[in-house]
Amino acid sequence: RFSSRWNDLLVDMAIHAVLTVAEENTNIDSGANNDYHHHTQVDIKRYAKVEKIPGGELSDCRVLDGILFQKDVTHSKMRRRIENPRILLLDSPLEYKKGESQTNMEITDDQDWNAILKLEEEYVENMCRDIIAHKPDIVITEKGESDLAQHF
Repeated sequence: RFSSRWNDLLVDMAIHAVLTVAEENTNIDSGANNDYHHHTQVDIKRYAKVEKIPGGELSDCRVLDGILFQKDVTHSKMRRRIENPRILLLDSPLEYKKGESQTNMEITDDQDWNAILKLEEEYVENMCRDIIAHKPDIVITEKGESDLAQHF
């Protein structure tokens, strides 16, 4: 019953997925005839992924020609849908980088503590200003981002 009810949808999605990731290759045979060999390569495991999202109906299923990011929105003003985005990939976190070795500081009063916090804020603000200059729609970091970076 299940397959008869959803057969057309599932077959159409399977065909669409295969055609989306299929690569046409043409090789020239270096033999006497210089024959052309056409073949199609389909690597579903590398280029396609089935993602299950809780809720909805089977009729909501789609094959996407592109990339889907399913992440929590970290700021209320962030857009929920972006088409043709400018994406910036970072291989470092968006947060204050502490020293490689242990650093000991002696804080004797509130002013010392505030000065340290101010330095960290300026560092994150400068990183964010450099990123904003590139006008990305999406910023993807390898690790994470501080709450302060999300503010900028």
